[in-house]
Amino acid sequence: MKTSITYPALMLFAALFSLSGCKKNNPGPKIIIPVLPAITAISPTAGMAGTSLTITGSAFASAAADNTVKFNGTAATVTSANATTLVVTAPAGGGTGPVTVTTTGGTATGPTFTYLLAPTVTAISPTTGVAGASVTITGTNFDAVAANNTVKFHGVAATVTSGTTTSLVVKAPAAGSTGAVTVTTTGGTGTGPVFTYLQPPAITSINPATAAAGAAVTITGTNFDATAANDVVKFNGTAATVTSASITQIIATVPAGGSNGNITVTTPAGTSNGVAFTYLVATGPNIYVLGSDTQFGFGYWKNSTFTATPDCLSPYAMAGAGTDLYFAGPSTAQTPTYWKNNTAVHLSTQTGYTFCVAVSGTDVYCLGNIGNKYYTWKNGTATALTTSSVIYVAGTYQDNSMAVSNGDVYVAGAQYLGNSNILKATYWKNGTPVDLTDGIHSGSAHATVVYVSGTDVYVGGIEEIRDINTGGIINEAPRLWKNGVSVPITAPVNGLFNGVTAILVTGSNVYLGGQYNGAAAVWKNGTMINASTYSVAEMISSIFLYNNTDLYITGTSSSSGNNCYWKNGNFVEMDPGCTHAGANCAATSANQVVSIYVK
Repeated sequence: MKTSITYPALMLFAALFSLSGCKKNNPGPKIIIPVLPAITAISPTAGMAGTSLTITGSAFASAAADNTVKFNGTAATVTSANATTLVVTAPAGGGTGPVTVTTTGGTATGPTFTYLLAPTVTAISPTTGVAGASVTITGTNFDAVAANNTVKFHGVAATVTSGTTTSLVVKAPAAGSTGAVTVTTTGGTGTGPVFTYLQPPAITSINPATAAAGAAVTITGTNFDATAANDVVKFNGTAATVTSASITQIIATVPAGGSNGNITVTTPAGTSNGVAFTYLVATGPNIYVLGSDTQFGFGYWKNSTFTATPDCLSPYAMAGAGTDLYFAGPSTAQTPTYWKNNTAVHLSTQTGYTFCVAVSGTDVYCLGNIGNKYYTWKNGTATALTTSSVIYVAGTYQDNSMAVSNGDVYVAGAQYLGNSNILKATYWKNGTPVDLTDGIHSGSAHATVVYVSGTDVYVGGIEEIRDINTGGIINEAPRLWKNGVSVPITAPVNGLFNGVTAILVTGSNVYLGGQYNGAAAVWKNGTMINASTYSVAEMISSIFLYNNTDLYITGTSSSSGNNCYWKNGNFVEMDPGCTHAGANCAATSANQVVSIYVK
């Protein structure tokens, strides 16, 4: 049977034959499908910028440059590569976040790499202390695990007792020394402020090594605290008062309850060695003398041993009550101030000063000035005198310009006659003036001292005697008034260098002290006594009767230029053997003895 092939079938066969021949003899391009990279691990998983990091995975490009690695979006440098491992450097600008690898096959995201930041130290507290002291370090990027922080004091490791990311508490190491505090973590090292090690004090000498209670002792050494309150001085275990301190010298007062033994000094850094001190047993009363000395400054002597009074420009008056001493005078703060046992008590913040102090029972009275107006204070409460009052500050001798009796306060001074320049001698009782002269029958007069005995008020002062023809002053006569009535007193006929600056009434005897024709003078019941004895000084400044038997009198600027007093008329130098100025001798008329108190 004859088979017939149609034209369409023939064409299909030809086409298939043609394609088959082309594939066999002319092959086309080979197509490669890219493979997506994968990250299985990074090592380490934390570190600082610059850390070398190994990335493990698959399908990485074998050429380092064909791999793009990023740390939380910041490109890193690839230092070596193969299909399964990349070594890269954590970039400086990177931050904590995932690590990615990009090739032609795509991008793979791996684990998070944590950037470790170097710690910073912003503060330490305290900045000084002894070995073993607890110190708090404040800053940033600390490790919250205390043991993971290495803290060093000037290179010596310390024990970290607790920690957070912003605060560490450590102990200053025993072997440490003054220097910077550092904190090191896996993120690096931070350097902080300097910690200063406090060294225990050491005594090299004391002077004097023998003295009575109340005497001042100078302690010389090292590592004392410059703040007096931080130095604890003990005499054989009994604490003493420290009056001044520097890092090399302390002045302390021998305590009354102490005994023979070692002096020690304790500061926050520890306790010093001990140096032997011997108590000198007192054989009589304690004699306190207030004054100024060009060698030692302003202060007081106790049994001829001087102690400086802090913040005092000049002493004016002293009062005693038992073993307590009270001083008055201008202070360096220029505010009304008195001192109790050498400690300042400020009565006001205004500019002014006090110049007299008295004690009655537990009450402390002062007389002073604020803005050219006069006041008395009782336990810090001020009372003003009349606006026309004038208180005569007679040099620095003001012991008796105020008196207190049964709660009443008496002040000696003067006030003007009307609108004139003439002064009337006056005293005030509780702020109310009582005139002693009228300013008409003589010249100006002023009261300078007052003393109350029972119901009697004694006032001393000066009254001008004028020429009836010329009106000129021919005499400034010392005066004494009892209950407002003038009492006769020995006075020079002519003289301008006279004054009354001290008064004492005991029983029926009235003592006045002052100046007569330019020399110190003492009157008893109106009559001058022992003229030659007291004339070696310029002025009598105070009179004190001890035990109703011994009369103590102080004078200023003796002929030898030394500080002195008299006991029952016997002259006592507080700088014996000092006759000319030198290293241990002031010997100058600038020395002033203001007041005496015996207990």
